[in-house]
Amino acid sequence: MQKRDLLLSLVKGKNVFLATHWDADGVTSGALIYHMIKKHAKIVGTVSKGDVFVITKDDVPEDVDIIICTDIHAGRDLDPKKVIYIDHHPSMDHDNFLMAIHNEHKQSCSLLIWEELLQDSNDSYVIFLTLLGYFGDNGDREKIPLELQMKAQELLQTKTRYGIHNLMEKKKSYYSKGYYYEIERFVSALNTGKRMNWSGDIPFELLKQIDNFRDFIYNKHPFAQQLQLYRQELKDYYSMKIDLKDLPNLQYSLISCDKNVQGVLCARYMKEKPILVLNKLKDKVIASMRVPDHIDFDAGKFLAEFGNQMETVVGGGHEKAGGVTFETHELDKFIELVENSSFL
Repeated sequence: MQKRDLLLSLVKGKNVFLATHWDADGVTSGALIYHMIKKHAKIVGTVSKGDVFVITKDDVPEDVDIIICTDIHAGRDLDPKKVIYIDHHPSMDHDNFLMAIHNEHKQSCSLLIWEELLQDSNDSYVIFLTLLGYFGDNGDREKIPLELQMKAQELLQTKTRYGIHNLMEKKKSYYSKGYYYEIERFVSALNTGKRMNWSGDIPFELLKQIDNFRDFIYNKHPFAQQLQLYRQELKDYYSMKIDLKDLPNLQYSLISCDKNVQGVLCARYMKEKPILVLNKLKDKVIASMRVPDHIDFDAGKFLAEFGNQMETVVGGGHEKAGGVTFETHELDKFIELVENSSFL
């Protein structure tokens, strides 16, 4: 594959810094690239962040030759001739980089990486990471590419003393009509790092240090065990009660919590309207937005509008989910803009 060969040639013998988003799609995308380049690069340093949805010069060590950004924006203060940009979010700058693999119409960054760089792989771990990222970004079960679906059915199963454990087994959903795949149960574990510690580094490190899906799903690695402990600790936060302000076409709520649970609360309280939950954390406000499937509303475009009207806003997203970060002193202005937005 020409793009893979080019990427590997660019990192060969170089000091590489790999930066990714902190959610399930981010850490799986980062892991896919990490395992692909680790034998070719001289050094691969990593970070997984998201409280501000951009990698800036402050995030990157000075002695780096190549910066790879997956599933997260590359800041304009980075040297574009050092940047390899791999993303599915809307972008205006990707043509300026050393290399760019970009398609905003792809459901997830992991799927973009698989299709552009790894589609010929029969490695079960590659297939596992690709689907975890796909489902982590709300991928449609009925729209999995056929080749990926076929490889997953063949490769994502393992023998246990109880029989065959197939990660592509369909399970009846108790929360909605239809079904889910067994593999989807493991997405939430990858998101616990960002929710507990405001960083995706622990799940990212787990996916870097293992090379097979069994060490993850059977909790054989200490980091996998840590993620399960995080899930237990977060249960009470997920049931937090919030006060919702009801606008004609939107609901929003302001909370103050030291855990990154605003996205979960959006999903829990969302009903017939788009919902926005703002979390005030010291000098920053971090907001998440979710949109019901039946509503014709683009969360990413709505949130991007604030970047033109406020100094400190960074963020964006997709049609059904998005997020922004801004400094606390602009909170009143943000709420005023939300309540008076013509976009609604």
